[in-house]
Amino acid sequence: MAIRALPNIGGLLYEMGLKIIPLIIMGLLTLASFWFLKKNIVDEPVQPPRVKNHTPDYVFTNARLTVLNPDGSTKYRLLGKEFKHYEDDASIDIAQPRLRLFDPKSPPLTVTANNAHVTGDLDIIELFINADISRPAQLSSAGRVINPLLHLQSNYLKFFINDDKMKTHLPIRIQRGESVMTASQGATYDNVNQAVSMFGNVQGTISPSDTSKKMAP
Repeated sequence: MAIRALPNIGGLLYEMGLKIIPLIIMGLLTLASFWFLKKNIVDEPVQPPRVKNHTPDYVFTNARLTVLNPDGSTKYRLLGKEFKHYEDDASIDIAQPRLRLFDPKSPPLTVTANNAHVTGDLDIIELFINADISRPAQLSSAGRVINPLLHLQSNYLKFFINDDKMKTHLPIRIQRGESVMTASQGATYDNVNQAVSMFGNVQGTISPSDTSKKMAP
């Protein structure tokens, strides 16, 4: 019985071999194709990250920038003839800026200049050439002066918005009410504490307190 089964087993192996051989050949061809493709493809070099340059990536004309406080109220509003936004540090250069600083405790400050530069975090504003800051007098309900008129003029002013402070190293003229002071080497001004420090050759006139005076109609 075992001797008769040998031819059948041989035939079965022969048939299986006929079926497997094409699969083996296809597998070998696939491996050869993959090897050939890998051999002839040149790996592209890894590109380093693009270095951002200090060049404008956005330019806006007759634009307006409004910055809000955490409670949603307006911190300041900045208008300008042209805004240039730089890609490397997100800073902004502005031609013919007009700035309004809002403080719920006092009248808003109005600031103008020929040019301005705003840092990327929007917290520092530099003003160049003909920088002019003005704030109207604050009056009581009876019409008496609570906080006198404020007027500052210089060719350079640097505002620290969050600290509500200003400084300059250039000559400056400061008028507060009827008092006028000039300094040849700049000044610092703290709007929170209503304190000013002036440097260099300081000259001016100090008037009596304005708080007892009434504004003319």
